[in-house]
Amino acid sequence: MLYYRYRPYSEVSLKELMYNEMYFSSPEECNDPFDSKTFYEFDNDKEKWGKLIKLAFEPNKIEIPEVLLNTLVEHICNQCPLTFDDAINRDLFNGLKLNSPNEIALAKFLSLKIPTILRIYKPSTRYFVSFSEINSEPLMWSHYTDKHKGFCLIFRSINNTLNQSPNQKKRQVRRTTPNGLAPDMSHGLPEGFEFTKIDYEEEVKPLNAFLSLPVYVTGEAKNEEEKLKIFKDRESHYSQKSKSWEYESEFRLMLRPPIPFLFGEHFDFTKQERLFHYEPSQLVGIIYGARMELPEKNRIREILRERREWDIDFTKQKRIEFNFVEFEAKLSTKQRSVEVMPTGIITWQRIGVNDKNFERLYKEWQEGWGHERDGVSSKRIKVN
Repeated sequence: MLYYRYRPYSEVSLKELMYNEMYFSSPEECNDPFDSKTFYEFDNDKEKWGKLIKLAFEPNKIEIPEVLLNTLVEHICNQCPLTFDDAINRDLFNGLKLNSPNEIALAKFLSLKIPTILRIYKPSTRYFVSFSEINSEPLMWSHYTDKHKGFCLIFRSINNTLNQSPNQKKRQVRRTTPNGLAPDMSHGLPEGFEFTKIDYEEEVKPLNAFLSLPVYVTGEAKNEEEKLKIFKDRESHYSQKSKSWEYESEFRLMLRPPIPFLFGEHFDFTKQERLFHYEPSQLVGIIYGARMELPEKNRIREILRERREWDIDFTKQKRIEFNFVEFEAKLSTKQRSVEVMPTGIITWQRIGVNDKNFERLYKEWQEGWGHERDGVSSKRIKVN
């Protein structure tokens, strides 16, 4: 399948093209403040709040009297529903009248300990790279290519994945983790990133916040089907946006942080850790914006020539290579629409639309035909 990445004409975007870069943005770096935001709520489940309180006391081997436990749980439940931020930032026992200095001390300890636990298990941020399944949406060209003056990169997925460049692959990130399972921990990174379709919803349905906490609090899933449902529910908000963004027809690649309890703390990737390099052969085309000037087009064509020269290496490991197609976007004179037309195919040479081989090669490109190379050997292969 083909995916489209709209880019403004800028030195940053040209650098992405030159060096096969893909930067995974954080929600704070995006124009939609709700991007990748999760909505969780703690309900008034007395059993689970009781287990969370016991979990807070467990490392210190403190036994809490049942009567006091019930009093604390009742006080929290009267404040529900609570979001993660509510539970972390407020004193859950404010206003609670207790009978002894010992009870007051235990409540004070919990008011500090419970937020510490919740910070560790608060749902992690997802970092992402955005694409679209359409190439002619006028709003996309207006919003993301500097009013049609930029360009749109075309990527072909392999098994619904955009792979890391084998020559610049990131394999893991490491941290010093005094509170983790070991003093130093590493987190493995995937060979490639799967394209995830974004769903557009009118309303948000809050998720059960207890599902993010340890099994001691939530209880074991009854079977594999229930485990799968919990996983899908927890992941669903990362691939949801408001209906107002539906015109984008978005797909995205997502970078997932490790499980926080392994590291003993909430985990955030640094900006450098979020900069990856994609497999160059999966970039299979470009669309020049309708208002793009000729000098800018020529600059990009120069970069494309250099990319092809850098990529000539028959000793490379096994990979699938595709022809590269250039397109021009035009503003229709008949409708308020954008028309995208092919202008040439780059193989070992440039083949124009009037060449006798153009139609055949363009059809093969549309159908996903490429060449699987392994050293100097090659065979034709079709990628869906």
